[in-house]
Amino acid sequence: MRVLSQVELGKDASIAGAWRAFFTPTCNPWRIVIGVAFVALHLLLDRATVVSHSWIGTELWYPPAGLELALLLGLGVSYTPLILVAGFLTSVINYRLPPLGGNIWYINTLIAVWYGGVAVVLRRYFRVEGAFSSLQEVSRYIFVVLGSTLGLAFCGALSFLWSKQIPASSYGSSVLNWWIGDSVALFCLTPFLLVYIMPWLQVHTARSTPEAARTIRPETDPWSRTSNSRDLLELLAQGASIFASLYIAFGSSFAPGYELFYLFFLPVIWIAVRRGVRGATAATLLLNFGAILMLRIFPQDFGRLISLQVLMLIVSVTGLCLGTLITERNQADQELRESEGRMQALIGTIDEVVFELDANGTYKNIWTIDESLLVRPKAELLGRRATEFLGPDLMDPVLKIFKRVLKTGKVESIEYSLPLPVKTWFLARVSAIPSPDGKPTAICMTARDITARKLAEEELRRTSEAAESASRAKSELLANISHEIRTPMNGILGLTDLMLETAVTSEQKEYLELVKMSGDSLMELLNAILDLSKIEAGKLELEPIEFSLLTRLAETLKMMQFRAKQKDLELDWHSESDVPESVVGDPTRLRQVLVNLVGNAIKFTDQGRIVVDVQTQEISQESVELHFSVQDSGIGIPNDKQKMIFEAFTQADSSTTRKYGGTGLGLSITSRLVELMGGRIWVESVPGKGSTFHFMAKFGLPHGLAVDATHWQHSGGAL
Repeated sequence: MRVLSQVELGKDASIAGAWRAFFTPTCNPWRIVIGVAFVALHLLLDRATVVSHSWIGTELWYPPAGLELALLLGLGVSYTPLILVAGFLTSVINYRLPPLGGNIWYINTLIAVWYGGVAVVLRRYFRVEGAFSSLQEVSRYIFVVLGSTLGLAFCGALSFLWSKQIPASSYGSSVLNWWIGDSVALFCLTPFLLVYIMPWLQVHTARSTPEAARTIRPETDPWSRTSNSRDLLELLAQGASIFASLYIAFGSSFAPGYELFYLFFLPVIWIAVRRGVRGATAATLLLNFGAILMLRIFPQDFGRLISLQVLMLIVSVTGLCLGTLITERNQADQELRESEGRMQALIGTIDEVVFELDANGTYKNIWTIDESLLVRPKAELLGRRATEFLGPDLMDPVLKIFKRVLKTGKVESIEYSLPLPVKTWFLARVSAIPSPDGKPTAICMTARDITARKLAEEELRRTSEAAESASRAKSELLANISHEIRTPMNGILGLTDLMLETAVTSEQKEYLELVKMSGDSLMELLNAILDLSKIEAGKLELEPIEFSLLTRLAETLKMMQFRAKQKDLELDWHSESDVPESVVGDPTRLRQVLVNLVGNAIKFTDQGRIVVDVQTQEISQESVELHFSVQDSGIGIPNDKQKMIFEAFTQADSSTTRKYGGTGLGLSITSRLVELMGGRIWVESVPGKGSTFHFMAKFGLPHGLAVDATHWQHSGGAL
């Protein structure tokens, strides 16, 4: 609704400003044309009223009043000076009043100012563009018009007393006649002009684009849909019904004895229901003009004329209200259809089924572009409960979700399947539909077909199970082979040791030592494969026992010190003073981790030193977390290879295998063992400068008490 600002109201309400706007050189030529046409039409309608008065002895209605208010409402109160000009010319030409008489200036100034004020009020609270599109606006219009015309009638009738045209005893009847005559015109001619004529004029007089002039939408206005023969026949029948009702009420043999004016309601109601507000305004206008012509042909006594005048007012108001109500309903229906269309288009883009249900699972509406996704056709589902088509194993949890969502207002999801021609899975999202009172009673459920995803998940599960089964079979095969190979290898190594203890030549001894060295390497590989197989099969478990941590570290590193001296390397180790003396854990696996890390450090370091450090990371009454680090000055590891080295059968560079040997299983097994000990392992390295391997491990404390650690430190390779 267009609401005038205070500046616009002040500008429009100023008659002097409006007068200047009309007669400035820059005035829109259309305004001049409209002004001339208005004055001419005002004179013509008033003249027709004078003629009809001479026919029937009274004024049934006064069309110039409807023309005046329609002009001010449709085009603005800046046209108020035209009301004064037209009224003055009408008084001089049609009624031959003296131009300088006080009566002519009083009555015309009163009408111009009065209707200008009415227009200001209505333009504030009444939507001019797209007028009479809601019953609320019509109610405001009726209230303002009836009140304002009654006040104008009281003030205007004083001019009749002033000019002594009526005695004082006729003042009341003059007021009533003025009030009803103007009201009929304002409920008949003004709505017709606002609906049909003013939108067209607004386009030509306004500086805005034609879209600014809002009219009733054609798709909601049945009056404009007369393209086929059936609509044309109905339109002709409706026009004929108006003339038939007029003839029966005025010219039939029953007319004098019965009040048949009530027949006017029938065609007006018919046309209003079928054609909306546009048809209703046209029908009431045609009915009022037809009544004037019928009174010319079939004169009536004064008492029937008073009844007819009041009835025409009621018929005009009824037609306007009913037509507006029908138009408003058609507008709502059209908006609902458009909303349905938008919903259907939206569903087409998101490929989902949308249900509207109540708390009991009754289908209230369904939107889908593929009814094959429904358990039954849509027409069979609407108005019926889902429990009629779906079993309790599905509907019982769904109905519980409905009630929970209505209570909490939170969105919930559920997956379910339907026995369609093929089993189809859906993912549904359930939400409450808001209601004005804040207590929702309806559910919106969107369902998406996820059958393809479920099939993919099932296929992935089967593939994963097959892969795991194959992995377990591989691990079992490796374990079995390792066990089977290790038995003869122990025999070979044992016999080799026995042969070395016998008298052999130097050449035979060299060969036997090579055999033993190769056997030891093969046995180390078999042990690594066996450990990896157990880890992957989930069968490797730690054996927690209480042991002396520092003593076990010294034994392990002292053994590794011999290998370091063979390469002229220094192996140093030390621990912080707060490291516990005794812990609970698996000493064998801890030794395996340290041997792997220190062994790698020795293997990949040609000169320099290796340092092992132990620190307490976190300690409590029950456990301790230790931080171990093994630092070397070896070849280092590139940044992009540092994560890869913890994978099985990999090394940082394939050339290291050729130069240094190894299978690439040591760090992978070490990483898995550290994880089993509740820790993690990582490396910091600079190529060419060395590496530092860190790992964390958690151990229990004997009897849940933190044990004071003895300070143990080693350097220089001597205890």
